[in-house]
Amino acid sequence: MATLRVNILSNYAGQLWMAFMAVAFLPLYIRILGMEAFGLVGLLLSFQSILQIFDFGIGGSTNRELSRRAHDDRLAASARDLVRTSELIIWLVPTAIALLAWASSGLLANEWLNLRSMRPGEGARAIALMGVAIALLWPSTFYANCLSGLERQPTLNVINAAFATLRFAGVLPVLWQSPTIEAFLAWHAVVGLAQSLATAAAVWRSLPRATFRPRINIEELRRHSGFAGGLFVVSLLALGVTQLDRLVLTTLRPLEEMGQYTLALSVAAGLGRMVQPMFNALYPRFSRLVARNEIKQLSQLYHLSSQYLAVVVSAIAMVLIVFARDVLFLWAGDEALATRVAVPLGILVAGTALNGLLNIPYALQLANGWTRLALAMNAISLVIGVPYCLWAITNHGIVGAAGMCLLTNLISFAVGVPLMHRKLLRGEMSRWFGQDVLPPLLASTVVTVSLAASVDPLPRTPYGVIVLAVVCAATLTASVMASRSVRRAIAGWAGLSGQREN
Repeated sequence: MATLRVNILSNYAGQLWMAFMAVAFLPLYIRILGMEAFGLVGLLLSFQSILQIFDFGIGGSTNRELSRRAHDDRLAASARDLVRTSELIIWLVPTAIALLAWASSGLLANEWLNLRSMRPGEGARAIALMGVAIALLWPSTFYANCLSGLERQPTLNVINAAFATLRFAGVLPVLWQSPTIEAFLAWHAVVGLAQSLATAAAVWRSLPRATFRPRINIEELRRHSGFAGGLFVVSLLALGVTQLDRLVLTTLRPLEEMGQYTLALSVAAGLGRMVQPMFNALYPRFSRLVARNEIKQLSQLYHLSSQYLAVVVSAIAMVLIVFARDVLFLWAGDEALATRVAVPLGILVAGTALNGLLNIPYALQLANGWTRLALAMNAISLVIGVPYCLWAITNHGIVGAAGMCLLTNLISFAVGVPLMHRKLLRGEMSRWFGQDVLPPLLASTVVTVSLAASVDPLPRTPYGVIVLAVVCAATLTASVMASRSVRRAIAGWAGLSGQREN
């Protein structure tokens, strides 16, 4: 499994770099643009997530198919036809996105956004540019799915890291010349186009060679339309679940509160970045093992990867929950802002942690072509979430909005996992919960809470940074030691054990 290890490590390296870019530069954007304009940056991130579903499941379906075909000589040549055919939709949709945003920009700015210091005309121009920026970056997600299915994660992460640097750091000279939200969004549009083209070129260089030119074959789309359609509906419902809090918050509360909520979301997203590398590497590998009916190897990889992910998620989540105020103050440097955002951040991180732990079971479901369970869980969460958000955000603002993330993931964790194990890897749920997830979670909780009780609020000084680093190291160590497979693997790497985990 050397290739899988390389893919996971490269995914983590890429995600860590992109997280560093966001952490380093978001406070500067707030200072340069102001909190209200920064709220529009939050809308940009939300709309990017919303519109990603309109590949109609083609990206996830192509990922699964390429993972199967690239290692089967009989099917390898057809992979080029699959990608060429999928590109028909992938490059048509962004045009519609840009035109729709441009046409509705005035209405949205005047009737939807609760603007205070920003003029409606400025808000309309920003929304129009937002649509262009999203449209030009949009195709890169499809090509990223292709590279992931081909297990070319090192290539993908080099591209993502390079363009993240251009996007986050490269915009600063632009803002130096023109400190406006329009300049910020225009730069994002330029970088987005370059990233889409570069990722497309990498895909075509990585596809299996063929003696004929790739051709458009609509049958390729029809053959996998059932799975793609299921993915689309799952994504559509998941989108409603994950974006409902932001849309209701933007509608019912001042845009400044959306800026504060975006700050909390940005920090919580750092935890999500620790999950995505595992999912991106494991989904195509699970798909290959399912196609070969190698159930024993699939079970071993499922539990081992769940333990590794639980160690990382538990350690990071508990530090962010218990030390939420300190992390925000050390990062942003605004004590009042850190105090306001600390509680919603802790709630968001708890929900994100549960979601992260669910990613390995979800990858197993997709590898088996099973989308009905995820569809049902998202539908239930959305039905419950709509009245909850209307009540909670009206009465509790950003704290109520954060509760949506925790509530919906608690439902999926408590109901979805047991239902999945009644069909896939039957009888192994108790092992997943009792051995893979619970030990590192308990160890991280005990250590972090104990350390928080013994230290004062951290100052924004080198001493505060050192103390937080010690807390992180102690929590991660406890989490590792509580996980049997991870502990054995590390001992093996260090030469302390003759056993090696694959």
